[in-house]
Amino acid sequence: MEQSKKRKKNIQEISLVIKMKTTELQIKENSEGDLYFNIPDNLLKRLGWKEGDEIKFVEKDYGFVLTKVKYKTIELDFDDEELLKYMVFAHEQGITFNELCERAVKEKIEAQEDK
Repeated sequence: MEQSKKRKKNIQEISLVIKMKTTELQIKENSEGDLYFNIPDNLLKRLGWKEGDEIKFVEKDYGFVLTKVKYKTIELDFDDEELLKYMVFAHEQGITFNELCERAVKEKIEAQEDK
């Protein structure tokens, strides 16, 4: 966590690539040392984003790509024994059960796309 915070402090600006346009945003620091940036209202409108949306940061060679997180509900049918097994496995991996499920679904989707 400490290393991650140091790395974040070295970032001076974030570039958003939107339909081949790049927008640079200044990184600011609040009184508690947390880093933040503001996305201009016109850009939020163009992206279809609103305040409070969850944004995912994906590091690339040239900077970061920001995407809005979209959730879909998938019903999983586990008996209590299976559920406990998967929850313990997720815990051992240092992730939540939801993260484990998300990874498994993504892997399955990617495998199907590769066929």
